[in-house]
Amino acid sequence: MVWDRSIRMSGLVALLCLAGCAGQEGETPFGFPFVSNSKPPVADRDACGSPQDCSARLKTLIKNPNREWIGVPQSADGYANGTRLFAYRALRKKLTCDQLQFAVEDTKAAISLLEKPQYERAYALAGEVSREIAAEQIKRCRRTAVQ
Repeated sequence: MVWDRSIRMSGLVALLCLAGCAGQEGETPFGFPFVSNSKPPVADRDACGSPQDCSARLKTLIKNPNREWIGVPQSADGYANGTRLFAYRALRKKLTCDQLQFAVEDTKAAISLLEKPQYERAYALAGEVSREIAAEQIKRCRRTAVQ
């Protein structure tokens, strides 16, 4: 189980590096010191320009049967539109225990990124969704102690 998680996390790191994620100018993404930031910053693929774009993105996330987006880090602006948070909320009863764990970790990451005043509403939403997902995880994914 730990090995599977390690492989998944390694895959996520590779995906992020290959996707050309970029932070602020002169900053490496997610603090990886071995990643060169020679490319200009790119738009956050999870950011949406209009409510219609966000709605379409939300539908795509919910309908995605693989749900490979769960737990993949985003920028503060990516979380701020609430699309992923609403997707977690809509899917929480359908997620596996592993997916719930990744969702809990992702919403906690969102909370830490959304502490600035301009993200106040998204910060509150992330807190609500994090509590909802954690409650669902406790309800469905209690692991009995091995004796």
